[in-house]
Amino acid sequence: MGLLAHFVKGPHPKTTLLLTRAGPVENPHHLLYSHPGLPLARESREALLALTPLLRRYPVAWVYGADSLAEKEAARLFAEALGVPYTLLPELRERSWGAWEGKCFAEVEALFPEAVAAWLRDEAGFAPPGGESLKAAWERGKEAVRGLLKKHRGQAILVIGNCTVNRAALSLALPLPPEEGLRLEQDYARLSVVDFYGEEGVVKALNLDTCPGREG
Repeated sequence: MGLLAHFVKGPHPKTTLLLTRAGPVENPHHLLYSHPGLPLARESREALLALTPLLRRYPVAWVYGADSLAEKEAARLFAEALGVPYTLLPELRERSWGAWEGKCFAEVEALFPEAVAAWLRDEAGFAPPGGESLKAAWERGKEAVRGLLKKHRGQAILVIGNCTVNRAALSLALPLPPEEGLRLEQDYARLSVVDFYGEEGVVKALNLDTCPGREG
């Protein structure tokens, strides 16, 4: 059922999904990381909290984040600023890189050339040794956010995700397969907004920023 059918049948309570990404993090060597991840960089706290005026435009009922370092700190910061509770969920973690965790792309290519070739052939289905495929992480994050939307129907929630989970969440409103996820930029410390009417979503904004001159 498309959006038109929902509206023709009568009004539906609007559920608002607010998405942001915790960071930047302290990662000068551009290492692959997932959980427990890396801590927020010093300037990140100020950048994240600068979103508070935007968030106050919505009746945020709850804050959710992964139980990883950066997301955990960001969830606490936002919950305190907004005066609402927060919950940390392992289902919202970034994809696991397995044996590639803590290595830069150059190291991975040197140590696992055949695996990298397989990755390039199947970006969504490939899983690093001991790790998780993009498709698996995408579906995990998507189901987690779908469950939160059902739990908070008619309310607004803030989800502090990551590169994979945020794009998976947006795919609840857009017909976006995992391998095309990079076409939707999700910058650190920016705000994306999706309104849901029943199961159907409308993307209202991507990467809103209170400091337009700031680089992502």
